[in-house]
Amino acid sequence: MTSRARASRMSPEDRQAAIVEAVLPLVAERGHDVTSRELAQAAGVAEGTLFRAFGDKTVLVGAVAVEGLNRAGRPEETLAELTGIDPGLPLERRLERVIELGRHRVAEIMRWMTVLRRMAPHHGPPGVPPGSTPGTAPAPGADQHERIGDQRRAFVDQLTRQRAASAEGIAAVLAPDAHRLRVPVEVAVSLVEAAIAGAHLRLEQVQPVVPAAVLADALVNGLAGPAPSTPAPSTPKKPGPHAAQEASSTPAPEAADPSS
Repeated sequence: MTSRARASRMSPEDRQAAIVEAVLPLVAERGHDVTSRELAQAAGVAEGTLFRAFGDKTVLVGAVAVEGLNRAGRPEETLAELTGIDPGLPLERRLERVIELGRHRVAEIMRWMTVLRRMAPHHGPPGVPPGSTPGTAPAPGADQHERIGDQRRAFVDQLTRQRAASAEGIAAVLAPDAHRLRVPVEVAVSLVEAAIAGAHLRLEQVQPVVPAAVLADALVNGLAGPAPSTPAPSTPKKPGPHAAQEASSTPAPEAADPSS
């Protein structure tokens, strides 16, 4: 029995899941620029099978991107990773690990967000319908647009749940040192999250990303050390009890000789 014969007996949902699994590494590498032929080759099926399963390339790539987002930001895994950080480590080392984990997650999420952004309709060359590129199927119809809308709603829900899990996990990491915090816990969580996200707003070729250990130390200990101490102004000495005696025992300066 051939694999094509076995695939023909799969349910539509199972076939879609199998195709998404097969092409996910390719879409992660190529994004929306991947062609239908390349997708079919990666999935081991004919291009017609792709279109029957998903309608067109855009819907397939969107399904892959949503699955990539699901894997990059599973709330349960995020919470488990953060709460699994050894609470006995110094706060600086715990936050260093938080930043490393967060940067990895954000990089993966940004990868799939970029794919989804490329799915937005755009005006192509003359003769190419909006929302399509040369060599691909025409722009999706009403059913496909509805499916893309479902994918984007799933993406927003995924980010919301991921944010909640991240905030809960970071708060757990900070808990052993809660008595040291100079700001409310929710503010500290926001600062850590901002430090993680900020790495992806920099151009690494121009401004290298700050090492996680350095960033964690700055978060815990601040940007500046103690202010330099200013010497106190000198004050005149108050006369003591023997001041008069000392004055009387000091020889007076000799008077100038008027004849000289």
